[in-house]
Amino acid sequence: MIDYIIVGAGLAGIAFAETALQQDKTILVFDADLPGASKVAAGLYNPVILKRFTPLAYAQEHLDVMLQFYGHLEVKIEAKVDYPIPILRRFASTEEQNNWFNASDNPRMTSFLSVNLIKKKYNGIDSSFGYGEVNQTGYVKVSLLLDKYKTYLDKNNLIQIDKFDYSKL
Repeated sequence: MIDYIIVGAGLAGIAFAETALQQDKTILVFDADLPGASKVAAGLYNPVILKRFTPLAYAQEHLDVMLQFYGHLEVKIEAKVDYPIPILRRFASTEEQNNWFNASDNPRMTSFLSVNLIKKKYNGIDSSFGYGEVNQTGYVKVSLLLDKYKTYLDKNNLIQIDKFDYSKL
């Protein structure tokens, strides 16, 4: 008897698989190794809607859970997959700069928006008004995570590389 059959070993599938395993549930993952969104995902995470300088709902809570989850997975699969790196938002006008600094005064945004104006020049980018730096951002090496987690599943006989036949359920 298996508690969960999981169809697909993309980001959602492995997140569910790992959560189930942490709850002492039994799983079997079916993965046909077909192209999918997770295989081409850039893996970027960012808690701020950059067009309006507003936080995503429950941004800090989501980041806290995400960082703990990926930290646990890094130990389990013995590979670094989470790379914190700030995102720079190019300002197109003085008005955008002002909106940024107004937003950075919002208590929900202080941990995300730096108040330091960055004036660094990048080849080919017109940055007359500078950049704002978004903190608590980064990327996950999705392809490495998927490969290593599928290896973990395979070593533990928890994955079947095959198309799931729903008619046999």
